[in-house]
Amino acid sequence: MSLDRRQFMSASALTGLGLITSSVAHSRETQPMSFNVAPGESRKAWATRVLRGGESFVMTSMQPDLKTLDEEGIRRDVRHAIAQGFCSILPLTLAIDAKTEKQFHDIVADEAKGKILTVGVIRAGKWEEWDVRVRQMESQGFSHALLYFNPALASQEAMYQQMRTIIENTSLGIALYASPNSAVARFDATGLPMDAFDRLSDLDNVVGIKFTQELRPATALTIAQRLGDRLQLAVVDLEVMLLLALKYPMQWTGQWAIDSVQSPDQPWVREFLELLRTGDIKSARELYWRYEPIASGFYALQKPSLVIGGHPWMHIKYMKWLTGGNGGLLPDQKTTPDMVPHLDAAGRTLCRHLFAKVGLKTVDLPDEAFIVGNAAYERGVRLKDLKSLPQYIL
Repeated sequence: MSLDRRQFMSASALTGLGLITSSVAHSRETQPMSFNVAPGESRKAWATRVLRGGESFVMTSMQPDLKTLDEEGIRRDVRHAIAQGFCSILPLTLAIDAKTEKQFHDIVADEAKGKILTVGVIRAGKWEEWDVRVRQMESQGFSHALLYFNPALASQEAMYQQMRTIIENTSLGIALYASPNSAVARFDATGLPMDAFDRLSDLDNVVGIKFTQELRPATALTIAQRLGDRLQLAVVDLEVMLLLALKYPMQWTGQWAIDSVQSPDQPWVREFLELLRTGDIKSARELYWRYEPIASGFYALQKPSLVIGGHPWMHIKYMKWLTGGNGGLLPDQKTTPDMVPHLDAAGRTLCRHLFAKVGLKTVDLPDEAFIVGNAAYERGVRLKDLKSLPQYIL
């Protein structure tokens, strides 16, 4: 039987927390930081220096045809990420073609340049299948990429060789993706190619590893024990992060919808990470319990879709909009509501309620502004201008 999240951490919540000192909340702004790898600096040292705080993602903003990008809307979302003090953002491509994807990446990278790192994704495959897109990411100024493993390969050696070839052919930093797969359980009980990950972690431009939200605590501990001496541990579940922080360095979380649980006015996840980085676990724990209802609520919102390989993308985008993001519907994902739940009135009420429970302020705009996107709404676009409302129920 799985433990309730509160039972897993503690029998009772810690109460109260004063304001985080400005020296913690703004420690990254006191001096300008160079995002470039310094002469003589290793990639791993670079990651320790710059991968601090949160790494979120930017979703597409579309014009009423839901085929053409809304450039101003996208730029607003990048600025929204910067306002929250994120160290990096990932342009998340959902149901758009290759040409539009490149335009999307160009816009995000241009708006982010010099202000926040831009992150890519390299899914499982051979170098020959990814070389053009990796070179494109390099030319666009991306700093690092999330690398998937191929669970269909016959051995961990084959997985290692395929990933190593990609890693050694790019100047990008690489974050491994710890997403267990039942096909890999024949090699390792965690469902992850841990031997391959261990060997890859010795490569200098392998700088981190992302833990999925649904990663079991025992698996999280295994990863930290084997790889924590060489990689930045990007844990999504902040309760698991608190436990691991008792022994392992913690300073970075990604790539997930952090701006669905915090806001520019109350960037508590960033503050939480800074407290962990500086070793103030007591204050980090107290801060977590102050905002635990929205963290647990968001994790619970995601779980039904995550366990079958989906995501509540519309709910996530709505929560980002509530904290100041651009909003706007996504193109039709052409999948079932189990995989990508439709955002209905009850879902919208739930999202607003989660913010209200912890006192996070939300935008004072009608839901029509979310549907078309704030930038379009200000240009006079309205609900009547859209021919369809994919994944959205009025």
